[in-house]
Amino acid sequence: MKSTLFKIIVSLLIIWLSAIGLNQLYDFALAQNCNIKTSYIQKQKIDADILIHGPCEPLWMIYPKVLDSYTGVKSYNLALSHSDFADNYLHLYLYLKNNKPPQYLFLYVTCESMDYKYNTFHTYRFSQYVGDTVINSVLKENDSEYYKWIKIPFMKYAYYSNNINFDVLQGLKHYYTHKTSPLFADGYEPPYQRVWDNHFDNFIQLYPKGYEFQWGLVREKYLRKILELSKSKGIKVILYESPVLQEALNYQPNRSEIVSKIRAIASEYGVNYIQFQNMEMAKHRRYYTSALNTSMEGAQIFTDSLGKYIKMELLNKK
Repeated sequence: MKSTLFKIIVSLLIIWLSAIGLNQLYDFALAQNCNIKTSYIQKQKIDADILIHGPCEPLWMIYPKVLDSYTGVKSYNLALSHSDFADNYLHLYLYLKNNKPPQYLFLYVTCESMDYKYNTFHTYRFSQYVGDTVINSVLKENDSEYYKWIKIPFMKYAYYSNNINFDVLQGLKHYYTHKTSPLFADGYEPPYQRVWDNHFDNFIQLYPKGYEFQWGLVREKYLRKILELSKSKGIKVILYESPVLQEALNYQPNRSEIVSKIRAIASEYGVNYIQFQNMEMAKHRRYYTSALNTSMEGAQIFTDSLGKYIKMELLNKK
């Protein structure tokens, strides 16, 4: 009996120590993966004058190299695919831990941004930062089930292992090959989809009378936290909406109500909410891959327009 108990204790101890070792290995490997934005911005000094932020629309639409040619200052695209404001908040928080505050933050906000059916919080993106007070508080609020397990060694990675394992292997590869520059050094990722798909047509079939957006209070909370963090760092925030495909506006019956709420928040914090909705490109599907995401050609047109706007409306007024 004593022998059996001893073996069980030893086995549990080995498992516990192995979990601690794996935890440290994953911490190290993910920190080496320069294709992960949180890792890259923590290790490299970017110190951009203009930060572009939000979900996939700015990620695939705003090309810093083109933007810089108009503004004459350095920009960086901090956006990530399918991310909500809590996700955006933590990326901005981590960026500012290792980089000087930018002069301007352009944050993408549209009606979908406020609705829980669109975008989400990607817990696994912040697993390696568990223990940071700010990170922990956001994880607890946005993924309480995950948060229950994080004190057990390695569970912070095991919980979403399918989303993390490849990045760990890639991080080890980057370490052994001394790679320090990511695939997309300025943060911009060219649209993976080059032509129009049937997403919007399927949407019309599903909601023939249109879809009424729901206002998410947690979304509002983290939009406010982004604005408050930016204000505390002296960053001038510009909320913006890139051109929505014009025909899609007919299927957004309460759009004006949601936009009014966004404008009210912007006004409360003394920031502008700019909507680029009178552009010719919004009339043509050829510039879009969906109602919100643009093709390469559409991305070029909008980046040009944004660059001209920044140069004329902001930088020339300094």
